[in-house]
Amino acid sequence: MAAAMPTSSAPVGHTDRQTVAPAIVNLTTLTGRATCLASGFIYGWPDNGTSASTAIPSSLVTGIHFRANRAGGAQLPAPALGWAAGGYDGYIGRFDSALSNYRTTRLYGGTFILLPHDLWGADGKQDGSSIFPGDNGDWTEMEAFWTQVVKDLKENDMLEELVIDVWNEPDIDSFWDRSWEQYLEYWTRAVRLLRAELPGTLLSGPSTSASPRIPTSTQWSSYLALLAGAGNDTIPDIYAWHQLSDLDTEPDVTIPTFHSLLEQYGLPPSQHNIDINEYAWPTEQNPGASAWYMGQLERNEARGLRAHWGTASGLHDSMANMIYPLPVEEEGQGIDGSNYKKNGEWYVYDYYKAMSDGPDTQRVSTTASGDRKFDLFATSDGAVVKLLAGTRSVDGDYVIQVNGLPATAGSEVSVRAIRFDWAGPVADTGPSVDLGITTYQVEGGSLTIPVPAKSSIAYAFEIELA
Repeated sequence: MAAAMPTSSAPVGHTDRQTVAPAIVNLTTLTGRATCLASGFIYGWPDNGTSASTAIPSSLVTGIHFRANRAGGAQLPAPALGWAAGGYDGYIGRFDSALSNYRTTRLYGGTFILLPHDLWGADGKQDGSSIFPGDNGDWTEMEAFWTQVVKDLKENDMLEELVIDVWNEPDIDSFWDRSWEQYLEYWTRAVRLLRAELPGTLLSGPSTSASPRIPTSTQWSSYLALLAGAGNDTIPDIYAWHQLSDLDTEPDVTIPTFHSLLEQYGLPPSQHNIDINEYAWPTEQNPGASAWYMGQLERNEARGLRAHWGTASGLHDSMANMIYPLPVEEEGQGIDGSNYKKNGEWYVYDYYKAMSDGPDTQRVSTTASGDRKFDLFATSDGAVVKLLAGTRSVDGDYVIQVNGLPATAGSEVSVRAIRFDWAGPVADTGPSVDLGITTYQVEGGSLTIPVPAKSSIAYAFEIELA
């Protein structure tokens, strides 16, 4: 019998989900090398003029197998208010911030995704008089803006591992306070300009705040119809959107819906070129929900970047809240003598990285629970299977069913359980808690692991195969 796992989180409304179909791990199906697709974030680097920043200790970055960053100088104080508010003088401070973030990203081997809407100044903080590309049918200002951006990208050697995200969240007024038709024309003009000036640079979009979860969405349908009618030169290299909060359904639904939409509009299939470029609502940034997102993103071959909910200077720090800066009176008392400490989520991403270590490690096929509120990521190196599991902000009793155990495993298997705690974004929970080893009975090549899940806690399970 498996021992019940202790937890350290107060219930948020326990629901008995034992009748829900289990989450499944199929050891007979491997799905390729594990590369930590979920280990990216937007903003989160301290600015350092135009140079790479080393304020955050390298161990905190390499410990999560950092993959990608997305930034463009948002929410900086005057005079760096963006192109729309101050022309070149308003733009250059934001570009310098982006250049610093690019150089920090490249220092750690990551891909940098540039946010031109922030360089423009459409960062949600602009006043109602702000101009947008194409106002009154005039595209002169947009062309001048892009001419400057292209010049600066080239002169500062920013093209290696660069993606340009053509405009962020054009489906909401905070970032595109104009008609959808004006956005569609902007898309076509901007993409064609960039393809002419920066051949080979990857472009992503539409980066909507809402996923293509509804096949009848007029914004997604009109965008895809535009791509289908305008020719291949307007199709993004990377399709991108956000997955934020329980108001939006899971990638297990949105990504198949998206593929169906591509087929419906006669567009080429998208193979491994989807960015969920902002994931996790503030209440979802905890170990349990992060493990849930890892399972969803890995299963659907989508690169993920954690959303960042800081503002002003807080946006330019903390690696999207996996770490936290110390107050002035504690400066220098953090990791490696720095001003930073880990919170509970960092340890989950560190374990996620460890799951991909080793030349023979492969991802293992998984399926979420029947209600899709509980999910997991799994890898195997042939000797040990590692599972990382959590819920999307619910409590409940779930079950993991592991199928395809080898005959050599016998009738019993030893499983080590590990817990990742959470005490908020500015509290170091310390390393994960080893809950010990439990012996499970194997029947027909399968075993079941009960998980009394808590909304903010992640669990890992390590199964010895040999």
